Amino acid sequence: MSNENVNVQNSTSPNTENVEKVAKPKHKEKGMFQKKYQQRYLTFVVLIVLLFFYLFTGAVATEWTDLANIAIADYVFIGLNIVILGLANFEILKLVGGTKWPIYVQIITYILIIFLFLFPVESAGHSLSQLNFPFYSLISWEWLHSWVILLVYLFVVLIYLCLIFASKEISFTKMFIVFAFSLYLTFALKGMTKFMLNPSYGWSSVVWLALIIILTDTFAFVGGISYGKHKLAPSISPNKTWEGSVTGTIVGAGAAIAYAILMFQFAPEQNWVFNFFSNDDAQNTMRYVIYVLLGIILSVVSQVGDLSFSWIKRRYGIKDFSNLLPGHGGVLDRLDSFSLVFFVMFIISSIVMA
Repeated sequence: MSNENVNVQNSTSPNTENVEKVAKPKHKEKGMFQKKYQQRYLTFVVLIVLLFFYLFTGAVATEWTDLANIAIADYVFIGLNIVILGLANFEILKLVGGTKWPIYVQIITYILIIFLFLFPVESAGHSLSQLNFPFYSLISWEWLHSWVILLVYLFVVLIYLCLIFASKEISFTKMFIVFAFSLYLTFALKGMTKFMLNPSYGWSSVVWLALIIILTDTFAFVGGISYGKHKLAPSISPNKTWEGSVTGTIVGAGAAIAYAILMFQFAPEQNWVFNFFSNDDAQNTMRYVIYVLLGIILSVVSQVGDLSFSWIKRRYGIKDFSNLLPGHGGVLDRLDSFSLVFFVMFIISSIVMA
């Protein structure tokens, strides 16, 4: 009997050891899991603080105009956008392997994206104040005509083409992606600057757009988790559903429409949210129709932006564009929906409210 007990003990002891060995990695994984999410929450808090400072700086520039030297807020806001563009350009280069290109090629791409951001896209015959870069008033722009703007952009394209010959690793496709991304982000942030710093639009218009984007994204997730059954784009983003998408659009657009109506009702003398029409009572109906349509369209556009960036990441086999924002990926991961909405609104505003 004693020998049998010994054998039983010997036969069970390896299993006990295995259980202990398995248990340790689980405990370790739990610790790593907690650390990962602590990092994510910390980054989220930092991003919220930076976002508040970013929006507050732009709002100060247009709302507190009676303060001395308040124009510095304009320059701070513009400077923040330049930093964002620089970080985004780094991620674009990283995406196509451009961080291995000659350093002077990389520097030139940074200079070009910043130059395009600061250079106006309106001729002297139009109101340059629409972009509201304070230093515009320090320069005489009589020479600026539409053909000059076209020539400048063609010259920038030529520079990008010349960069292709700088190294064997630089292909036309890779440089075209860098150029296209740079142009797209330039005009998206031109839109942000135009809406935030121009008193004709102001901070409330930016809040209106942000409301659409954030609520659409949040409730698309909530709807998808709660009752989503039909996949929206399984090959691009398996977790997104049609039910979630519709829910996000209804909530995002609905809140935006309510926000616009309240602003015009309680403060009709101010241009609270994109003054497509004057504040005459006879035109209120048409104005609200525009906001209903825009709210729905921009909610859909924000989801298209999200899916587009997800498709790019899947195309290149990456999870995030970079690790600049621990737990949240890179700058481009945070700009997906925002960039397309502001890009589209920049075009709409230039056509409708020129």
